[in-house]
Amino acid sequence: MIRGRKAIVFSIVFVFLFTIALAGNAQACVGRKLVLGSVEDARSSLVSRMLSILINERTGTTVEIEFFPNEEKLYKMVKKHKVDLFVGYVDQFMNRLDDSPGELGMEEKFKLVKRKFDEEQNMIWLKPMGFSGRDETGSSLGWGATVVRKSVLKKFPALPRLLEKIGTRITLDDEILDSLVDRVPESKPARVARDFLKEKKLI
Repeated sequence: MIRGRKAIVFSIVFVFLFTIALAGNAQACVGRKLVLGSVEDARSSLVSRMLSILINERTGTTVEIEFFPNEEKLYKMVKKHKVDLFVGYVDQFMNRLDDSPGELGMEEKFKLVKRKFDEEQNMIWLKPMGFSGRDETGSSLGWGATVVRKSVLKKFPALPRLLEKIGTRITLDDEILDSLVDRVPESKPARVARDFLKEKKLI
């Protein structure tokens, strides 16, 4: 009988401590803020809203999206540490590398840009999300991926696993992204992004 009571008490204490630990982890994210930079084109801004909503809904962290008229101005703020994360495109940033590697496939380009940003910018390129960027003429800018500052990952170590659900757990290729952009004139971009995440059971 005594052993049975001890087992019950132990179970209650364990559940209580486990609940406190979970609450503590959630509370650690609440009140924090991340700045997500985005170029003002339809595709990048829609994906940025997806990332913002996903982070906020799953961690309680406030994500402020700061829009820029072009990639040049966005990158200038990135270098000044004014932006914590953004959607980057491989071919765009290949042009910023000092060395010229010659002709490379997209996978090799991605690995090179990822390594250079890790070594020189203290930023990490997460896994590609499945779509490619496009410029004003419709030409490809290469694979799109979330780029995050290393200092942010120290505070939010689970962030890569969360953000990489887009591209691994769910598909977001060019066809799907274009179909979502087509919905924007009929609905607000944030609503389109939220509905997509709900449909895919990410929030």
